Amino acid sequence: MMKQQTMPRRLLCAVCAVVLLVSAVPAAWAAEPDADTAAPVQSLTASEATEMQQADAAVTALTDSADYAAMSAADRKAAALEQLDDLVQQGLVAKGSIYADEENGMVSFSYSCGALGGILLEDPDEENTAADLQLAEAAQQTAQNGTYGTAMLYYAFDDTVNSSRYPNYAYMQSYWTSVGLDTKLDTTVTVADLRRMNNYDLCVLSTHGAYYTYEYGWLWKRTATAPVLLLTEKSTFWNDLRYGMDLLNHRIIKVNGAYAVTAGFFRAAYRRGALKDTIILSETCEFYGKSGHLDTSMADALLSGGAACVVGYVNNVYTVYSRSMLWATVNRLLAGDTVREAVDFGLNLYGADDIIWYNNQGGRRPHSVASFPVLSGDQDARLRAVQAAADSTQQAA
Repeated sequence: MMKQQTMPRRLLCAVCAVVLLVSAVPAAWAAEPDADTAAPVQSLTASEATEMQQADAAVTALTDSADYAAMSAADRKAAALEQLDDLVQQGLVAKGSIYADEENGMVSFSYSCGALGGILLEDPDEENTAADLQLAEAAQQTAQNGTYGTAMLYYAFDDTVNSSRYPNYAYMQSYWTSVGLDTKLDTTVTVADLRRMNNYDLCVLSTHGAYYTYEYGWLWKRTATAPVLLLTEKSTFWNDLRYGMDLLNHRIIKVNGAYAVTAGFFRAAYRRGALKDTIILSETCEFYGKSGHLDTSMADALLSGGAACVVGYVNNVYTVYSRSMLWATVNRLLAGDTVREAVDFGLNLYGADDIIWYNNQGGRRPHSVASFPVLSGDQDARLRAVQAAADSTQQAA
């Protein structure tokens, strides 16, 4: 049985959630303890957006190159620092803002306007490539025919071209729609798309995730850390202007020239309970932080926006484990289970964590730290249509 916002008993820090999400303080303005409650900052100017695009072009020329793909993590770090130092000299990156976080595989920086950027030192797919097996279509299908509401699969793992993941999501979308859950599959997820999650009863965040650490401060340097969801939406001049307020308030950052969203984005997008009891399932790595640091900021932001229950993973999770858990969980929700019951069903079927699953598949080189799902919010929540049908039956009785 899983407990709300807690780690499994085998971990020492089972009862404390240490949230290190702190707003950055770029040189352009004074301290912002909370970008959502602080006084608003002026939006981006056209010249600032142009300068960011110049910096992005240099960053993506590096990160998209074959040479960069072939480099070791150490060589990528050296290349990233060299590129950013050059951008500092050009006035496109703020001096003193560059921070190399080897533990989390990221070099972060501030653009000259104060928006945040980063360069990944590791390919999010590298660890999962060897374990990425096809999800069998013969998996247990427990959903019953009927009408269960609406769902959205936000698929931002890749561009779907030659993808080992995409066919599985296309199958799940087709199957769930066929049994009565009207499911849409978004394969070009944008920041704007993530503002419309309140249109659905169930939302699935199928994205890469990362931990973003950066330095800030004038006289005394400090660091702040935040989990982010990585999108495939590339930065453009017009979108930088469109997302200007979110960029300057650090609700959106740019990693490898593409947009990524922080917890602050969801908190701002869904004020006053706009999510309306939506159930949210996330496959994002480090959605709940890492071992020794349970970070509930993403889940807290979604719950504050009205979500009924949020499920996500601690640590980097194997692709097939999270996808198998998704398959089982949604099917059990369609069968009438609560979120907790549905997740427990998946855990019993696939293993309490992804290393157990990996070893059961015959894997010989598991990653160092296991990943497992964590639940926040109302664990007894059901899909709205399922709950309404149950309430109607109870009243009739």
